[in-house]
Amino acid sequence: MTSAIIIGGGVIGRACALSLLDRGCAVTLVADADPAPASWGNAGHIATEQVTPLAEWATIKRLATDLFPRGPVALDWRRPGIWLPWSLRFLRACAANGLRRVSPGETTLRDLLSDALPAWERLAQRLGQPELLDKRGIVKLFEKDDAPIRAARMIGTDWGTARACWIEPAERALINARFRAPIREAVHFPGTAHVTDPRLVLDGLLASLIAAGGQHHTGYVTGIETHGDGVRVRTDAGVLEADRVIVAGGVRSGLLLPDLALPMIAERGYHVEWDHNGEWTGPNVVFEDRAVVVTRFGSRLRATSFVEFSAFDAPPDPRKWEHLERHVREMGLPVHGPFARWHGARPTLPDYLPALGALPDQPHVFAVCGHNHLGLTLAATTAERLTRHMLDGAPLPHTLRPGRFSKNLRCMSFPRRNVS
Repeated sequence: MTSAIIIGGGVIGRACALSLLDRGCAVTLVADADPAPASWGNAGHIATEQVTPLAEWATIKRLATDLFPRGPVALDWRRPGIWLPWSLRFLRACAANGLRRVSPGETTLRDLLSDALPAWERLAQRLGQPELLDKRGIVKLFEKDDAPIRAARMIGTDWGTARACWIEPAERALINARFRAPIREAVHFPGTAHVTDPRLVLDGLLASLIAAGGQHHTGYVTGIETHGDGVRVRTDAGVLEADRVIVAGGVRSGLLLPDLALPMIAERGYHVEWDHNGEWTGPNVVFEDRAVVVTRFGSRLRATSFVEFSAFDAPPDPRKWEHLERHVREMGLPVHGPFARWHGARPTLPDYLPALGALPDQPHVFAVCGHNHLGLTLAATTAERLTRHMLDGAPLPHTLRPGRFSKNLRCMSFPRRNVS
């Protein structure tokens, strides 16, 4: 029986652990006690429509208008050493992608996303909770004068397995009745979905893992050693041994893989959440002109935004929450009670593709990290593909190989300490 240690308690780590366990592996999940990882704090969107990696010239062109406070992109000017080296890598990736009509990265991402929702359906069934998926699709709303042009452009774009459909004027009138801000156009994306409760997803994965015989250790990983045909994982509570180790520790994964020198950065997001008193029953909504996603999780509404490049452990910027709360009030969303605030870090590599596979010259050590804002979206299909690769020898995309970044210009965006 193959044994595996999975490092990381987010949705990707837990999904990988359960997938390997279901195929007969002896599995141990090691994670810290973080109650609110990035996979909990996001918008809950299964974003199958986001088929183009953000490492493209169009992203650069939008930067002037997207910088905070005008837009959702924020650079920590107190810590330029965090994001400048990463930005050079990002520009290099944009230049490489600009030479091709469809880049290899986009081909890979489209392939991953084509199975993202079916894989989530299989995972929800495995958990015995198919209701964890709301498959009504996301609705994107436009407020500005150029709304008809932008919406028409969206309708004419290839979104992979998702589709963009006009929302008829009568239905748009009903949408307008919900909001204080006037909505000029609305586009529906069938083929997308969202999870109805991120906490239930995380708890369900862990409960299913333990019920099926998996082991769970709460603690910090301090190092990985390879020996012969196996690995040793050092934790603050002792040493664990297994045949394989999967590093799925999010933005801190690079700390455990120093020889790989992953150019990972913390892409931080913010949300505010509040009670809606039963006054919201709609699907996921994106206010395109505000770069704000609004999701209902039971009795709560959550507004999510921001791409903030900073140190992993830098203090949060209260202005981001104030910005979100102002948008919530301007949009006229139902608010009953105080706002709860959260911020967290997405693990992002310069080409906006994850690292997936064994390390160069270390076939027993696997990197599964760098999924950026698509971590929740790609969690289920990532787990399935990793399992097939490890146990059946199924190939993984060359574009996702962990060793694709050279070792010069190393960029770490987090402190050298607790790493699980």
